[in-house]
Amino acid sequence: MNNFIKFCRDRAKINLVVDIILFLLLMGMAGIGFLIKYTLLSGEKRNLLYGKNVNLELLGLDRHQWGTIHLIVSIAFIVFIVIHIILHWKLIGCFFRRLFPKRTPRIVFISLLSVVSLFLFVFAFLVTPNAVEYGNLYRHRVDNTSVSIDNVLNSTNLPEFNASPQQLETEELQSDLTPQEVATTQPKQEVKAKAQKNRIAIEDYEVLGMESLAYVSVKYDVPSEFLCNELNIPKQYANERLGRLRRRYNFTMSDVSRAVAKYVKSENK
Repeated sequence: MNNFIKFCRDRAKINLVVDIILFLLLMGMAGIGFLIKYTLLSGEKRNLLYGKNVNLELLGLDRHQWGTIHLIVSIAFIVFIVIHIILHWKLIGCFFRRLFPKRTPRIVFISLLSVVSLFLFVFAFLVTPNAVEYGNLYRHRVDNTSVSIDNVLNSTNLPEFNASPQQLETEELQSDLTPQEVATTQPKQEVKAKAQKNRIAIEDYEVLGMESLAYVSVKYDVPSEFLCNELNIPKQYANERLGRLRRRYNFTMSDVSRAVAKYVKSENK
């Protein structure tokens, strides 16, 4: 106990310990940033290297969970920076008095510095993001299997296709059905009506990849447990974005819309 009290009274040793902790926190922030950027890849780069439906993890944590750790380390770094400033307050005061001999410019500069620093720290809670809708969520994806139009026109092995406009319309509508429904020998009018019904349901309950199941639950007044069960998603992932979950659990945004429509239909019966 006496040794600890002596250590606390030794300003030089405390400064050294604080500086070491600041250095380690800074290196940790940089290392986790490199980990998220260059190792735990996301999107197109991850798909090209590892294939689809793959989620990269390290020590059981994905890139978003490591992002949370990065935030915690950043907050700890700020706390020790404040401690560092307190321990060197007299030195900092002397420096400012030499830099700004007059009192008024010194106060103005310190006030501006404090306001800007505070804004940079809390601005994330003051701004509202823009919800940008994209018709194609894969607008940046490069299709390696695509060929040029000239190659297609010059090819001599193309199959003959003489489908009528009615057949094309029926096939387009059938694309909204499940394979089991398409495989059945239902009359064309019944297939068409079923496909139109599914399409209307999807249009009425639009779901975006940037949204989460919890958000969709509130948006359309549907229990998140019901959506998780329909999509075979663990309940603890209800707050994660659907764009990330669909690659892991192999569902589409249309499946989410159909699940919402299914619940609404069951409630209206």
